[in-house]
Amino acid sequence: MSSSFTAFIESVKGTVRQPGEDGYNLSKWAPNGTKPSKVIVTPAETEDIVKAIKYARSGGLDIAIRGGGHSTSTASATDDLLIDMRNMTRVRVDEANKIGYIQAGARVHDIEVETMKY
Repeated sequence: MSSSFTAFIESVKGTVRQPGEDGYNLSKWAPNGTKPSKVIVTPAETEDIVKAIKYARSGGLDIAIRGGGHSTSTASATDDLLIDMRNMTRVRVDEANKIGYIQAGARVHDIEVETMKY
């Protein structure tokens, strides 16, 4: 494991997984996905996403994003670095301005629960 990868892992508040580690298959777009990512990052906060993108760029890695829902194509799969947004599900509504703020891992249910209040 390179020192830059170790520094990256230590800087992320979420999780960073590689093939063979516990939880790796849970983060793939599908357990039987055809593209086993070298690294899967599950961010805990926005800054983790920034760090993952910077790390991928510095190493010339392709990036894919797994949102909260389903992908029937392999658009949310890569051989390199996958950012798994499943834990970023926050939904907030600014009622005064009639604007919703939705994190990338939110599913329809998450959105409906919050927006049905308005």
